[in-house]
Amino acid sequence: MRIHIVAGHGRGQTALSAFDAALAEAGILNYNLSHLSSIIPPGSTVEVVKRYDAPEDDYGKMLYLVIAEIRSDVLGKTIGAGLGWYQWGDGRGVFAEHTEITDNPDAEVLEADLRRKVERTIQDLCDFRHVPFDARQLNARFATNRVSDEPACALVAAVYKAQGF
Repeated sequence: MRIHIVAGHGRGQTALSAFDAALAEAGILNYNLSHLSSIIPPGSTVEVVKRYDAPEDDYGKMLYLVIAEIRSDVLGKTIGAGLGWYQWGDGRGVFAEHTEITDNPDAEVLEADLRRKVERTIQDLCDFRHVPFDARQLNARFATNRVSDEPACALVAAVYKAQGF
């Protein structure tokens, strides 16, 4: 299975429409989202892409994904979403998703905090599965956004596949 990692940022008149704008930027706008937990099936490859290439005839289908998303309408806040993943020999593995909201406008500080949380979570997930953890093998992607003059959203998603009803 090929799993695509995408990120999006959005702004809108409401936090919900900011979320929709972030989905559009990530290429996963016209789906019914079905949230998965954290398991990467054996034989999977995880690939970071700029945008998911959704076929036009997928409109309204169910999209299986692991997603970290945060939205806010509190002016002056900086928001961030992070998704980390770790795989072992046969392609199986785990995802960890975290979000954060802060008064600090420095997105790099926020991203560093998210990275620490993702790493600690993945380390625990590996420990629970009796899998050795090597931080150098950890992968992660982050999205941040500043709530300035309108609501904002940041998201990172691991897109598995679409399926009709």
